[in-house]
Amino acid sequence: MYCVRCGVRLQDGTEFCPLCQTPVWNPGADRPEPGFPESLPPRHRESTLPGAIAMTVVSVLALAVTVIVCLHLYGALRWGGYVLGGILLFDIVAVLPLWFEEPRGEVFVPVDFLAAGLYVLYICRATHGHWFLSFAFPVILAAGLLTTAMVCLLKYVRGGRIFIFGGFLVLLGGFAVLVEFFEHLSFGTRMFTWSQYPLAGFGIVGLFLLIAGTIPPLREEIRRRFFF
Repeated sequence: MYCVRCGVRLQDGTEFCPLCQTPVWNPGADRPEPGFPESLPPRHRESTLPGAIAMTVVSVLALAVTVIVCLHLYGALRWGGYVLGGILLFDIVAVLPLWFEEPRGEVFVPVDFLAAGLYVLYICRATHGHWFLSFAFPVILAAGLLTTAMVCLLKYVRGGRIFIFGGFLVLLGGFAVLVEFFEHLSFGTRMFTWSQYPLAGFGIVGLFLLIAGTIPPLREEIRRRFFF
């Protein structure tokens, strides 16, 4: 073994060249592969707080302008209710997490779906519809449970992400069939007119990931390419 800078012969186990102090590079030595951190670095409150304040101010102004315009023109909210609900829903989903240093997905995801359910309920009541309990409620509930379970598994289960994503895709295909089923019950539409396509697409990809997770070489290749 020789020094890469001055060419002097080196003894085995030498870490620095005794002549020029250049670190010894041994191509035959095992070098640890660079790894990825288990979690992202914590978000700093000062990095998101200005954006949260600015977006909250804009939302409050939008709410105030909507109420003033509707009351001035009609003496009632009318279409302003939809606007107010949409702004509040946006604040809950996108702005509220910015106020927290480390927002917890397992808490905010159910809150987001609850807010979406209340907004849809308002739309159903405002339009004198009868489809909330038979269609919107079970669909939003199923979507919320599925998404919350996905978030919790990714956060608290170490390893096996390829199985988590595979199972999620299979369930997502089944969720499409569930949506069409409640659509059929509520509105009398035909079954399997569109849900078969996401069922087949998500199901094939999901089953592939589940099978690939049991084959070590294929699992490692997918992990390296897609960071599972």
